[in-house]
Amino acid sequence: MKRYIKYLGIAAIIIGILLFVLHVVLNYHGNALLFSGLTLVLGGIVLFVKGEGATSIQPSKEDKDKK
Repeated sequence: MKRYIKYLGIAAIIIGILLFVLHVVLNYHGNALLFSGLTLVLGGIVLFVKGEGATSIQPSKEDKDKK
């Protein structure tokens, strides 16, 4: 399950960038699209970094020997 956290982060970043583009294309005068896009991009970055850390940690040989 930890492996999929990285992919959720990438998806959140892409959706956030699409909201930024949608704001520009539609010439939307409110800030709702910008703030939600910013939130998704920042949250996606955090998820991606956490996912990278979770997948890079390998169990040591001692843990394998105990099983």
